[in-house]
Amino acid sequence: MRSAPVILLAVLVCSCGRKKETVETKREGIVEISPLKPTDTTGANSGDWVIKQEMSDAEKLNPTVTNDATASGITLYIFENLLDIDRVTYELVPLLAKSLPVISEDHLSYTFDLREDVKFSDGHPFTGEDIIFTVKVVKNPFTDAQAQRNYFLDVKSVELVDGNKYKVRFNMSKPYFRAIYSLGDLEIIPKHILDKDNANDGFSWEELDEAQKSMDPKKYPDMQKFADFINSEEVSRDSKYVVGTGPYMLDKWITGQSITLKRNENYWNKERTPYYADKIIFKTIKDQNAAVVAAKNKEIDHMEVIQPIDFVENVKDPAQFGLEKALVIEPSYNYIAWNNNTPLFSDKKVRLALSHAIDRQSIIDKVVFGMGTTIQSHIFIKSKFLNTDLPKIEYNPERSKQLLAEAGWKDTDGDGIIDKVINGKKTDFRFTFVNNTNPKRKKVLLIVIEQLKQLGIEANMQEYEWSVFLDKVKKHQFDACFAGWQLTAIPDDPYQIWHSSQSIGEGSNYFSYNNPESDKLLEANRVEFDEEKRKEILNKWQKIVYDDQPVTFLWSEPVRYLNSDRYRNKRWYAYPDSPLMNEWWVPSSRQLYKN
Repeated sequence: MRSAPVILLAVLVCSCGRKKETVETKREGIVEISPLKPTDTTGANSGDWVIKQEMSDAEKLNPTVTNDATASGITLYIFENLLDIDRVTYELVPLLAKSLPVISEDHLSYTFDLREDVKFSDGHPFTGEDIIFTVKVVKNPFTDAQAQRNYFLDVKSVELVDGNKYKVRFNMSKPYFRAIYSLGDLEIIPKHILDKDNANDGFSWEELDEAQKSMDPKKYPDMQKFADFINSEEVSRDSKYVVGTGPYMLDKWITGQSITLKRNENYWNKERTPYYADKIIFKTIKDQNAAVVAAKNKEIDHMEVIQPIDFVENVKDPAQFGLEKALVIEPSYNYIAWNNNTPLFSDKKVRLALSHAIDRQSIIDKVVFGMGTTIQSHIFIKSKFLNTDLPKIEYNPERSKQLLAEAGWKDTDGDGIIDKVINGKKTDFRFTFVNNTNPKRKKVLLIVIEQLKQLGIEANMQEYEWSVFLDKVKKHQFDACFAGWQLTAIPDDPYQIWHSSQSIGEGSNYFSYNNPESDKLLEANRVEFDEEKRKEILNKWQKIVYDDQPVTFLWSEPVRYLNSDRYRNKRWYAYPDSPLMNEWWVPSSRQLYKN
């Protein structure tokens, strides 16, 4: 279960396996959405590996201090939560907890009874003390846990009930409609490894809240010192620190090459959670052409196909390579982020002009072979909370020119570039898109750059390796970028990305959107437990964001996978991190890797 984007917030109201859905492609006619097949575990046996291609290294493997999609797709095999979400019904189910929590009538306390048979991969028992420790790490304002922290701002304290290590109570300072999801979703890290000196015990809940308000490390040197340790590369990379209760454990991390997980032989939940593969290897291959060749040569077993042309045309007959294709609707979307703090993009008329200047449907047809649906909102297209009354922002260059002129942008010197006097200085409308080394995104941006040129706007593009790109975006050191959010299957709370408080530091509102009315609605949404009233709130909020256009919403598209045909029980869920590779198994006669 995931509650924080990379990650985002969407209720899925249907599963892509329950009815046949299709996506038209430009050159291949019709491609079927892969159905959710029945479980296939008859005669299942362990063994073999799964080698999955990644475009970049993970950021960190300590789940409290990362918001990186690559890392999130790895840590889900290492760490576990109090609760999980059934990937078919989307209902909450207990995992490390024995049952769903007991919730007080005022929604201010959540009491969990914990399983007593759970062990970390090093054999140490899991207890409520690990939960208290993990929450304190998240609430420590000096840890790199900003993405998660906003979901725990209203957690006043966490305590053992009557000293019982297997009964934990979360106390809230105010109600939060999604608290059960956020609390249940927390990936638990081990206190006995990461807090051997019990330093965290010395930080009271009151001090953690005060430090959050102050943000002055000089006032809280011990808190800062502990945060430096938790934030360190070693804690997120070394197998002696990356220890969870999940079915796999970190074996080794070779920077820029691969991250290898091996079976956790001490795993407590073997009867419920299958984990057939001896190893799951996340192999870094940055070049997509090389990745497709590696798949054809059986050097990797599973990959997300970033370039649609590879999926549609370059692997027309996957069977000849022992491969299969899968096309899966997962909750996600693409957008262009404009840095609202820069003078070029501070005016919402300009941002609306830019949205009208981009021919989204043409790009979908050319770049993703028709496999995309234009969007007008952050809310997932299959969510019941989507505001369907928002008009489609059509491609209209003349409207763009009119809006830019109204905002004061004109070509005053005849050089072909529109300009405006800003802070007493003539400023040309020139800027740079930052991009990671993603070939599909590059194609999109090159088309956008040409379309903006028709308006007298000169845009360039600078590509960076993923970690550098991520750092620049987090620190707001960019003009604009192509980006995407991976959503999740729980009720919508857009606060993490859109509230102005999340534009501070390295929060997810990295494009610096700030609208007081938007903030009020996001705050109201968090404390409303009536679903219909929340829908009204979110409809109003979506209209405000639509009018402000802090980003240009592009499209939602299905995810394209290419994988080896030797695996059985491959099930494709309409869910983030769709394939659960620990469910896959290989008949002994077809296994490639023997330990």
